[in-house]
Amino acid sequence: MEKNFFYISAYVIIGLFPILLITGPFLTDLFCIILGLIFIIYSLRFKVWKDFFYQNKIYINFFIIFYIYLNLNSFFSFNPMLSYSTSVPFLRICLFIFALAYFISKRQNIYKILYLIFYLSIISLLIDSILQSFFELNIFRDKEIHPNRISSFFGDELIMGSYVSRLLPVALASSFFINLKNKYFFNLLLLIFSGILIILSGERLALFYYIGIIFTYFLVTKKYFLKFFSLLIITTIISISYKPTIIERLYNDTLSQITQHKSIFSYRHTLHFKTAFDMFMDKKILGHGLKSFRYKCSDKIYEDKIKIKQSIDIKKKPNLNKNNYINEYKNGCNTHPHNIYLEYLSELGFLGIFFVLTIFVYSTFKLIYYTYKNLILKEINNNNLGKILILTGIVLQLFPLMTSGSYFNNWMLIIFHLSIGLYLSSFKVR
Repeated sequence: MEKNFFYISAYVIIGLFPILLITGPFLTDLFCIILGLIFIIYSLRFKVWKDFFYQNKIYINFFIIFYIYLNLNSFFSFNPMLSYSTSVPFLRICLFIFALAYFISKRQNIYKILYLIFYLSIISLLIDSILQSFFELNIFRDKEIHPNRISSFFGDELIMGSYVSRLLPVALASSFFINLKNKYFFNLLLLIFSGILIILSGERLALFYYIGIIFTYFLVTKKYFLKFFSLLIITTIISISYKPTIIERLYNDTLSQITQHKSIFSYRHTLHFKTAFDMFMDKKILGHGLKSFRYKCSDKIYEDKIKIKQSIDIKKKPNLNKNNYINEYKNGCNTHPHNIYLEYLSELGFLGIFFVLTIFVYSTFKLIYYTYKNLILKEINNNNLGKILILTGIVLQLFPLMTSGSYFNNWMLIIFHLSIGLYLSSFKVR
């Protein structure tokens, strides 16, 4: 009876995460902590830690070493107390990962709950987004805040596309870990609905993730591709017809950036990247410490280097400065460099980037391994398909040559490590 209480509590919390992530970082973080505490109490009460540690010792040791490094690095930070405010609470993420892995592996019905809740969340977002597109107000009477980007329940945070694209692999994978009738039909609709939301969100990074997900999904399943492609074209045309400004964000802005300075990244992003790299070159081994970029980026030494870059760019492309395009910014400042690897290099140094690279390389290797088993060896089973989809999501989110949010943002930490926790839980699926 006591065990059932812990299980039910854990399953309710895990099942709520697709909804919690829509509400924002506060409730998401709170329930992440609660789930970790439930896992600790359960482990101590029923003495399951030893068996669990033995079965997952490689992953547990990795995150223990990572956690220790983060806190040692904070000691040498330019502002130790500021960095400790991020490194110490990272323990909740470690517990979150292993709580997911343990509880889901024990009761696989949670996959069904996750799939259902995410499906309902997508439908709710879709209905609300359509209303916001037509009437510029959603069901909560929140106004449209951007002419070519729909945010729906996310309000001022333009992250609807990020939410959909990062959780979509988790939902698709969950459908293969359970006995779900007509899963390919339901997944087809889920992919279409998700695509519409990503287009309406105007998020180019989410669109990149989405393309990667659908490529992998149809490569390994070979189901309903022509129907999907036809429906996606129709819904895309309809979406753009009713909201033509969307094309400005997804196509015109991208084309403008490429023609202006031969890059898919905005000039603003290139300034972030340069400042982060310059910070790394000044402290190569340990970096400047967590949360340092937002403060150090305005140091005179880095502002001067930006001015030098701007002078060179004006000489190379004098026509660009007619609208003050290059000199618009005096530095490369922001809360983070908009690239995970440059964030690690500038704040955690060469030693720190080893950890995120390890996750990326390991996930890429496993993705290739399971895809090889599926396509070449013809070892086609639902468990392998589920792993391929989860790993696709992880690899896409860690792809080095793309912009990104801050790795250590509370919301981003949880939505990313949710995938890692579910991947570990998949080893117990039979």
